[in-house]
Parts: sequence; C-alpha cells; structure tokens
Amino acid sequence: MYGVTVASSCPVPAQGPALIVCDHTSMGDPLVLLATVGRPIRFLMAKEIYAQSHLRWVFQAFRCIPVQRGKRDIRAIRMMLDGLAAKEVIGLFPEGGLDRHRLDTGYLGIGYLAIKSGAPVIPSSIVWDGPHSVTSMVKTLLVPSKARIRYGKPLQFPQEVRPSKESLQLCTGEIMKQIEELRKSLLSDVS
Repeated sequence: MYGVTVASSCPVPAQGPALIVCDHTSMGDPLVLLATVGRPIRFLMAKEIYAQSHLRWVFQAFRCIPVQRGKRDIRAIRMMLDGLAAKEVIGLFPEGGLDRHRLDTGYLGIGYLAIKSGAPVIPSSIVWDGPHSVTSMVKTLLVPSKARIRYGKPLQFPQEVRPSKESLQLCTGEIMKQIEELRKSLLSDVS
C-alpha cells in the first residue's frame, strides 16, 4: 500500500535496547518504521491520540507509551527507560507532533533518554511521495502513497546518571543534525 523504499538498511541490533528517532511529517511514519526495523517498536504517542476509543485497542496491542504533550511527563519517561532496560526498541519523533506541539529543534527529552539509558540511537528520515495524510489516521490507512526511508549509523552517547543541560542540548542537537542530513540525502536522490 505504501510502496516503501528502504534507501539504507536499518542498523538496529538483533537484540538489546535501541532508540529509533525519526523526523515526523505524517501519521503514517510509525507504520513505515514498523515495516522496516525488523523488531517490535514501542512508540511514544500523544495521550489525546492514545485515548481515542476507536483506536485505543491498536495502541495497547503495540504497547505504545502515552505522553502528556507540553509537560514533563515523568510516567512516560520511566516507561521508556524501563523498556530500554528490558532491551526493547523505543520509537520517538523528537520534534513532537505534527501540529502546535511541534519543536523543529527537537525536544531535550530525546537527549535525556539517550544519555540516561546509554542505548544506541538510530537516526532516520522518511520522505513521502504523492498523496498522503499528514494528520488523519483514517486517511493514512486508506489512501495509498509511497514512502522512502533512510537510516543513519547508530549514535552512542556517554551515559550519565544526572545529565547536564549542556549534555542534553549537545546530544539532542547531534541527533537532529543527523536526521536533517538523512532527509537532505533522501531529497537529493530524487533531484
């Protein structure tokens, strides 16, 4: 349905924890990651989307982690750290949502998770071709479109018990830089 083209194979280890971080331009992005990573992924997702009664069973089946946007949600952070400690793959979109909660420079929480857990960070970028829905889950599932994804090399950051703000900013900045470079390379493939 999506005609996903994988421009580079996913370097997620066969076992052990990993953070998959990806730019976020469509509700279909998690589906592309699920189809190409090769391991189950637990996604962080907005609590208001998670609570939609007609889709909640799907989100529960995939063990998504609801987060209250715009606030420091300690429960969600603990769930992600616990998942990484249990050697799971956690999927995050560092800019946040597709709407008013979006932060193009990336939220520092991604840096916190990377430094606190010591898990490898796998940057990725998805580019959509043709018609696709940016914000409607139903349209995303019903409208065929094509997607291209590229994965970067795993990033490893020194583990810290209490990461400093400077460490968080440097880590988040490096992750976002890698995602942007992957996006540029995908876009230049078409040119």
